[in-house]
Amino acid sequence: MAMKRIKYIILLLTTLCANISWPAFASEPDTQTIAADTTASHKKATRTFDRGLTNYVLIPQKEWICGLTASYMGYNSDDSDIALIIKDFNFTGSMFGIHPFVGYFIKDNQCIGVKLGYSSTSADLNNFNLDIMEDLDISLSNLTYSAQYYSAGIFYRTYVGISPNGQFGVFNETSLNFTSGTSLFARGVDENRKETRTLSTEISLGLSPGISVFIFDNVSANVSVGILGLNYQQSKQFTDNVETGSYKSSAANFKINILNINIGITVHI
Repeated sequence: MAMKRIKYIILLLTTLCANISWPAFASEPDTQTIAADTTASHKKATRTFDRGLTNYVLIPQKEWICGLTASYMGYNSDDSDIALIIKDFNFTGSMFGIHPFVGYFIKDNQCIGVKLGYSSTSADLNNFNLDIMEDLDISLSNLTYSAQYYSAGIFYRTYVGISPNGQFGVFNETSLNFTSGTSLFARGVDENRKETRTLSTEISLGLSPGISVFIFDNVSANVSVGILGLNYQQSKQFTDNVETGSYKSSAANFKINILNINIGITVHI
């Protein structure tokens, strides 16, 4: 009788153990599974998006361009409101520049080329009188400044086509230029006239973003603005034809130069 009870208890325990869901213990992670999950996560984090931006071909490969850009700015105190504030103020000035160039497209929308340049600046201050207080009186007269510079350089220009029909686009030009010229500053008149002449040479690296619009099939109009970049300048000064000093300077400046706005016409061959 006791043996039957023991067998009955063992059979009952066996049945209960078989019906219990035991918790699964954490096993050693699979290295291949982790690598696959990491790769999938990385692909998900670096997937690309189609933002609807397309760089259309504005100018095809193996095409030649030639043309010129020009800029002009004039100032006259008679047409300025400052003459109403400052009495006895008579000033005139102008800036002019012209740059012919030729280029070749090594790839679609990518061009390399050479360009030449000429620029001139003139300013005449005939009279300036500023009387702020009884003890502060500033008076200037008979001051003139003039400068002429010649340049040569190479450039690399990249275009981005905006319109699908190839009529409108934007570009950015990187140029390396060598410039040489003379400036003259004079004061006084007749026998009291003093002149200081400066001979300068400069090497500069600059940027010129702009827009290009095809007005005919083989002719485009361009507008660009210069951004001052890196430059190195060496100058010598002469006063009354006697050397009085020299200096060297270098600078890095990437501000927009509003005095260097160029408008040009380009012929495509």
